[in-house]
Amino acid sequence: MPEEKVVMYESPEAASIQTVTGWVGADGRFWGNDEHMARWCGATHRRCEKNPEHPIFEIRSYCQQCYADGRQAKFAAMPVKEWAGEPLVIFDGDEYFFDEDSLRDYLVDNDIDLADLQLCICEPNMPREIDPSDVFSDDLPEDGEIRDQQLVAAFDLLNEMIRQSEPLSWGEGKFAAKLPQSFIDEIAAERVTP
Repeated sequence: MPEEKVVMYESPEAASIQTVTGWVGADGRFWGNDEHMARWCGATHRRCEKNPEHPIFEIRSYCQQCYADGRQAKFAAMPVKEWAGEPLVIFDGDEYFFDEDSLRDYLVDNDIDLADLQLCICEPNMPREIDPSDVFSDDLPEDGEIRDQQLVAAFDLLNEMIRQSEPLSWGEGKFAAKLPQSFIDEIAAERVTP
């Protein structure tokens, strides 16, 4: 067995003075060759990498203009579907319309230009069925089987009620809404009438 080399604390072999070059952030932290991290930690704002003409933004944020452009591109790429009375929502917004009257009132009261209106047809958020094995997974034996048939029957009844349930809520769907021409004409006529 080789004998371990002994290096004494005072020995020149234990340590030596070296000159080190590297990136240091504004906070004094040494980053070695990592210029990006040194600049990231020391900066407060930055330019957009995709388009330097966009306004500067905070370092731990994102380019609002690129985000808005991306969202507009997403809406423009959505397939269009004729509106048939389903709930609607303004794209990327929280203004919902559950009937024709509420949409009409909103458009007339706020003098919204129909050309700028970005409506999406909503999709229902339905309750999900409940699997008793998932609910009781921490309490079940290794085979994971519920032996109490009354409990299983109760879950079956509950799941049947869930399947028959109305939507819990509505969310933005994948289709842009095309309003019927008759509805658009109605809005135009109401705006003219005092």
